[in-house]
Amino acid sequence: MINMTKNERKCVRYLTHELSTAARAVFEIELTLDYELKTTYENYKLVWDTYPASLKEYPGQEEIQLKSKAVLSNKNQKRKVINSLTIGLAAITLIFIAYGYFSPSNELSYTNQVTTNKGQRQTVYLPDSSLVVLNALSEIKYNSDFKNQRRVYVKGEAYFDVTHNEKIPFIVHTEDLNITVLGTAFNVSTVFDNKSVSLERGKVNVLIKASKNSLNLLPKEELIYNTKTSDVTKRNFNITKALAWKENMLILDNLIFKRALYKINNFYGVSFKITDEKINQKKITGAFKEQNIDEFINSIEFIADVKIKKVNHNEYLITQNHED
Repeated sequence: MINMTKNERKCVRYLTHELSTAARAVFEIELTLDYELKTTYENYKLVWDTYPASLKEYPGQEEIQLKSKAVLSNKNQKRKVINSLTIGLAAITLIFIAYGYFSPSNELSYTNQVTTNKGQRQTVYLPDSSLVVLNALSEIKYNSDFKNQRRVYVKGEAYFDVTHNEKIPFIVHTEDLNITVLGTAFNVSTVFDNKSVSLERGKVNVLIKASKNSLNLLPKEELIYNTKTSDVTKRNFNITKALAWKENMLILDNLIFKRALYKINNFYGVSFKITDEKINQKKITGAFKEQNIDEFINSIEFIADVKIKKVNHNEYLITQNHED
């Protein structure tokens, strides 16, 4: 029986890819914060990198055990790298784990679901007292019990203010990204092709599922991932603009009308339509805080020099303003 510390076990499971993608992201954050863990990991990685590839990949369980014994008999050859006994134990343990001696984590499931409609924003308090604000046409799924793990699934756009808990990291899953945090505040958007994570405070790790690459974000940094091109951009951002929707403010920052309509329709819960392509390509800039729909229409008609006609209860048509 091999006795291993908690840190050693983590390192071994990480190196053999036994950890889930979310758990790997947590481990990578811990490496930046825990010097002892980092030292242990570097030692085990040295073992794994220098160990024969044929033994790592060998499929037969009985042969694996025989080769593992051979590792112990060749300890003297490893002394130049690290203590021979540690290497022997590490190599055996790494191989055992690589061949499934530890069961994989169960598939995620959720017991609670909250969704929002057009024109609706909703605040949700999670079991650990973390706060979530959902934007329009968004969804969050989570479990009622956060004692052992804190995981949620988000679609659309949401702002998180996460309760700090070093022992149980908070993980946000989206279709394309996993965001791992200890305690922080950030915005997640899965709208359109550009998926984004914008960090207000704290520190997060963002894992891109398709490429398995991960990046750390610091306050006032955001990650943009384009699902069509696979391009990843890390940049500084304007917190006020990014989180304006949370304060019931609609900001249109030099957007063409065609692109702005999605934000406008979701924000007000109505349907503005444009049939003139020239209007679609017009750019619009403005900040609209707590304006009702009539006030907003008056503002848009003035800013964009257009005419807006009500078609029925929730539908409006935007046309050229032909007045001189």
